[in-house]
Formats: sequence, C-alpha cells, structure tokens
Amino acid sequence: MLKMGLNKGSMVVPLGLLFLAFFISYLGTLVVRRWALRSGVVDIPNERSSHDRPTPRGGGMAIVVSFFAAMLLASFFYTFDLRTYWGLLLSAAAIAILGFIDDLHSLSRRHRFVVWIIIAGVSMAFGIRLRAIALPFIGVIPLSILSPLVTLVWLIGVANLYNFMDGIDGLAAGEAISVAGFLAIISLLYGNTFIFVTSLIVLGGALGFLLHNLPPARIFMGDGGSNFLGFVFAALAIIGSRSVATSISFAIPVILLGTFLFDATITLLKRISKGKKWLEPHRDHYYQRLIILGYSHKRVTSLYCSLSILLGFIALLYSRVDGLPALMLLVVPLLPLFSLAIAVNKLERAISL
Repeated sequence: MLKMGLNKGSMVVPLGLLFLAFFISYLGTLVVRRWALRSGVVDIPNERSSHDRPTPRGGGMAIVVSFFAAMLLASFFYTFDLRTYWGLLLSAAAIAILGFIDDLHSLSRRHRFVVWIIIAGVSMAFGIRLRAIALPFIGVIPLSILSPLVTLVWLIGVANLYNFMDGIDGLAAGEAISVAGFLAIISLLYGNTFIFVTSLIVLGGALGFLLHNLPPARIFMGDGGSNFLGFVFAALAIIGSRSVATSISFAIPVILLGTFLFDATITLLKRISKGKKWLEPHRDHYYQRLIILGYSHKRVTSLYCSLSILLGFIALLYSRVDGLPALMLLVVPLLPLFSLAIAVNKLERAISL
C-alpha cells in the first residue's frame, strides 16, 4: 500500500530511488574494481573463457548494495507489506552473499545446493510462494501440494540460469535493464506499487554497473550479482502474481526473461541428454557459440538485448489483452528464440563443411 498514489507528483520518489541506485552502483563498481585488483579477485582467461585478458570480478555486488540502500529508503515513503518486503530482502541478501563467497572461494556444489534450498525455504516462509498459475482462455491452475516444489525449482532455477548466462560483456546487466524496465512499465499500468518501485531500483543498479561492463568489460558481475538478479526477478514474478487487486500475470515475467530462459534451458537439456555434467563450466550456450563463430561481445550482447526488448513489447501487449489473443501471445516469443537457435546451428554447419 502507498502513502501516496502513483500520480505525476508522486513519480518524483520512485525516479529518485532509481537515480540513487544508479549512482551507488556506478560508484560502488569503481570501489569493487579497485579492491578486486588489489586482492587478486580476477578472472584469468582459460580454454572455456570468452575473454582474453585478466579481468576483476565481483562488480555485481555494487548492484546488490544499491538495491538494499534504495529499498530501505523506499520503506520511508511507501507502506509495503512487511512480510513480503523483508522476505525478499532477506532471501535476496542471502543469495548475493552465497554467490559472492563462491566468487572468492569456489564452494562445493553440494554446499551451494543445500544453502539454496534453505534460502528458498525462507522465502516461502515469508509468503513468497507460487500457489497457482493463471493462463488466458484456460483459467487458474492451482498447484496444491506441488506448490512448494514448483516454487523451489523456480526460485533456484532462475537464479542459476541467470548466472549461466553471465558469460560475456554486458549481457547479464543488459538483460536486467530490459526486464526491469518493462516490468516497471507493466506494473505501473497495473498499479502494483511494490513491483514498480523494486523494478526501478533494479534498473538503476543494473545501469550503473553496465557502464563499467560494456564491451570491453573493465569488471565482471560475478555469481553474487547474477544469482541475485535472477533470484529477485523470480521472486517478483511470484509476488506480482499473488496480488489480489493489482495482480500481474506470472506469464509476464516469464516472457520478459524468455531470452535467458530459452538459451539456458535448451543448453541444459542438451547437456543432460548427452550425459554431460551440467554444472561444469562450458561453452555450449548459443551466445557462447556465436562468440566461437567469430562474433564480437558487442554484437552478441546487442543481439540478445534486442531480442529481450522485442519480448518486452510482446509482454506489454500480452498485459493489455485477454482470452485467445493472450494465449496466442504466449507462443509468439518462441518464434524469434527458435530462429536464433536455427541460425546458430546453420552457421556452425556452414563453417564445418
């Protein structure tokens, strides 16, 4: 609930929060970069790398700090549901800290998995739980006893899939800007203040970091930042869909994240089908294969961001229609995504001939 309505006058506060997140993230990234260089927290290129020079990592923690600073300030202007507010902040903080520790010390998969489950459990304890999915023309599908499992897979899955896609300059931050930007627009149209304000804050933080991460990147995001962004987007999808008066369809964030979800999921399924260890570092993602084919980081990131913006407009259109047209729009995003996959496969075959 708001202490002020979302009218023209009240837009000063959310925009102020956006700029606050931007400046904290921008300046914070500079601080993290200097610390990483002094401390030796640097990615050294190897045979699986998409970069060719040592680059400091962990810059995504500046996004995290900017997020919490702006979200805490926002609580002075807005009356949020405290259970949801603190549930998001506590679980997102835990995900970011876990990722940052992994950046520094490379935790074992077993330890990471156990902590992920605990963090997802904390989120559900605070009410961030997917209980039903509403589909146009079909209706509401209750998850019943499957709700905890589906929530667990969604939260942990998106956090990790987002991390898998943080492999080239500007990609993860660019995706965050697109997703957060369109989610802010759509939530404003729905009147969902919590999603609107949170999305703007994420947008500001991602933009501040991106200015240091554009090709050629001066610093990498790291697991702390990418896991954090994926988790926040996954949580916002649940929080937005469960609202009564200002409900945002769960399908909307799925569409917005479609580029990352498609690439990461298809690659994961292919690796599993071939008996490969899916958590091991690799270069099987479509964006990585384009780099191997000779395309620059700038061109590949631009391509993916363009696809993400296209999906953003599809999600915006989806939010304004219902019934059969909305159901058809759920399929439309697959067309450009499968076109990308087909194009990459054809380019690889042409080179191999």
